[in-house]
Amino acid sequence: MRQAIRVLKTPVTLILLLALVGFAAIWGYEHATAPTPARQAAPCVMTDVGGSLTPKKVHVRILNGGTKGGLAKRTQLYLNSYGFVVIRVNNTEEHIAKTVVVGNSVDDPEVKLVLGFFSDATARADGRADHVVDVLVGDQFATPKKPAAKSVPVSGPICLPAPLSNATATPSATPTKS
Repeated sequence: MRQAIRVLKTPVTLILLLALVGFAAIWGYEHATAPTPARQAAPCVMTDVGGSLTPKKVHVRILNGGTKGGLAKRTQLYLNSYGFVVIRVNNTEEHIAKTVVVGNSVDDPEVKLVLGFFSDATARADGRADHVVDVLVGDQFATPKKPAAKSVPVSGPICLPAPLSNATATPSATPTKS
């Protein structure tokens, strides 16, 4: 009897370990290939801008939807020159012919302000909660125009993205004791 247990102990242990490793491999593969849950957009913050909305308060994402490279980067340089806060420059899967400005509502002041900086651009609303404005540029990208107005009048506080934290703050000139 002891001889039989001794002979069977090693193969049974190996089979149990193999089953455990197999289960772990299947579990790991399923979790590694599972889609990542979408990140929730941060809601906007009611902000008093003092009667007029300026580019310094508007957060913009610029996305290239055309086949020509560099359109989003050129648009970033253009909008940065007027003080817009460009938070992302990238490509979009959506194919765009002419410039499209996307925001929470086409009547929002931040969308109207960004529209004023582009000739032949259209506005589109998608109900986003964070009030960040997307500028989608395409192959028929018109040369940006000099804006007629560099601000939009508003009455009372408006909903804008929370100010970006300065995570890359420059260090002080002299070291300080902690």
